[in-house]
Amino acid sequence: MALKKITRALVVANEKKHVARQIKKEVQSFLFARGIKISPVSPQLIITVGGDGTVLFSKKHYGTSFFSIGSKTSFICQADFSDWKKKLSKALRSKQVEQRLLLEATLNGKKLPLSLNEIGIRNPEPRILSMHLQVGSRHFAFRADGVFFSTPTGSPAYCYSCGGKEMKKSANAYQVVAIAPFRRQFKPTIIAASSQCTLRISAPDKAHLFVDGQPAGTFSEKQTLKIRGNKKKFLFVKI
Repeated sequence: MALKKITRALVVANEKKHVARQIKKEVQSFLFARGIKISPVSPQLIITVGGDGTVLFSKKHYGTSFFSIGSKTSFICQADFSDWKKKLSKALRSKQVEQRLLLEATLNGKKLPLSLNEIGIRNPEPRILSMHLQVGSRHFAFRADGVFFSTPTGSPAYCYSCGGKEMKKSANAYQVVAIAPFRRQFKPTIIAASSQCTLRISAPDKAHLFVDGQPAGTFSEKQTLKIRGNKKKFLFVKI
């Protein structure tokens, strides 16, 4: 996907981090010196400063290209606090954008926020949940502390720590990973983005539902969670 010449940009920082606030000012000066207007109105580029969480906080701007600055431990960000000038210069000259999969979900028909990393449930109590998962025509029954559905972008993080596979970032597929499955009854499974997963549980406990690491309510045995890839894509500038 081609990237048009950048004339307007928006810089979003994690205001709780002193280094992010300082670099935000430096980024704005850097852009101004190159004739790029800082504007929240129809920006062509979103620059986030802070880390992976700042990208996820700003994901409502999907459809606009992102360049992200974080620490050296960030999984999502293209640059860190020490090399952002060199990489942002390359990003402004770049002609290509990488498309990333977003996940959509409904809970009993109600839409949840789109996810760039993962959507999942876990039991806050020290007891396992009985899972009933349907993937297309396939059915899986297993017990675990929880389960989540990871995008390729999220695959090197929580997904990988739970035994999932690190996926190619541009893959048009997502992954289902159980959290501490009993007797390893369920292995991480990669699913085509167009395929829908339907999840139910059998348990007296209410599980915590989360989207990109943020609480999104509770999930009980009377509810149905449906997940699949969304047609809209999240965009990162290639550098």
